[in-house]
Amino acid sequence: MRLLISSMRAICFVATFLLLITVLVQVSSGAATQGDSNSVKVVARAPWRVSGREGHLLCEVSQKETGGGNSSTRVLMIYGASGAKLLVFETPDSLASMYQIGDYGGRLITTWVAGSAYHVRAWAFIDGQVKAVFDRATRLIPEIVYDEQGRESILITDPTMEDGRWAAAKGTTTVFKWTGESYDKIGTVSWNKRFLCVSVESCTTLVSQHVSLDFR
Repeated sequence: MRLLISSMRAICFVATFLLLITVLVQVSSGAATQGDSNSVKVVARAPWRVSGREGHLLCEVSQKETGGGNSSTRVLMIYGASGAKLLVFETPDSLASMYQIGDYGGRLITTWVAGSAYHVRAWAFIDGQVKAVFDRATRLIPEIVYDEQGRESILITDPTMEDGRWAAAKGTTTVFKWTGESYDKIGTVSWNKRFLCVSVESCTTLVSQHVSLDFR
């Protein structure tokens, strides 16, 4: 069990590191097109390897100036191998990261920033279509962990305010596990127990133990 927890923590660290690297890529990509005189500029591109005829998709985020340049909209477009648009998604949020989980057939994870909150949105390629499978807001950067079968979960933490800052240690974490078609909520546990919440049964047990301790 300790080995599994350590592995999950290592994976979490790697996922967070990749997210930060992706942020740098977005900044670099945006800077390269800063001099474009058009009102629409590309701020990020990422490949997405999927199964089926499409094989390789191209994910592109552009920034569109509106209201005479006083506001802007970000547009995520996903193209198939033939160049056909499979998805057009618009949001006022700023892009923080965009990456595929795994090397092949995984989900596309995007993180956006709006004010002091992150919006985590994920898409999956199912039956030849790009489908939205996750959309949650969070105060903290999300974590992604894998179980022993290689199935990922997205961890969304609800922190507490301490000394004017959001802190995770005394907060709770909700775990959403990939089922093959969607990310299903399997439970909400205290933050320090989040890596032990790997199934509905284990999450329920952790919550029961916590309630028992509170009543002692």
